[in-house]
Amino acid sequence: MVDTLAVTLIVGMLVLAGLSLVMTALDRRVGRLLLAAAALGEAGLLVQVVWAIVRIAGGARPAGGMAIFIGYLAGSLVILPIAAAWGLAERTRWGPAVVTAGFLVSAVLIVRMQQVWHG
Repeated sequence: MVDTLAVTLIVGMLVLAGLSLVMTALDRRVGRLLLAAAALGEAGLLVQVVWAIVRIAGGARPAGGMAIFIGYLAGSLVILPIAAAWGLAERTRWGPAVVTAGFLVSAVLIVRMQQVWHG
């Protein structure tokens, strides 16, 4: 894995979590801003997935186990879409809180992928 990409994604997810937390505090619903933020986060995760596939195809292997790494990689792709859909369906102030949780879980998954990759 590329440490720079991972750190950038982690910081980005935490910033986006902060944005959605502010939206929760302001009692706002999930709107275009948070959906765009989730799409941006998902795009970053897709870059990481493509990079991981290229590295694995090139012969690099995660030190902590391929199955665990692939599980985290696949899981990272489904968290934000699920959180965004759930947050959009929740028409109260807690919709953005669900999106906040999705961003935080994504950040943790990236940290775990780095740990598994490096052993």
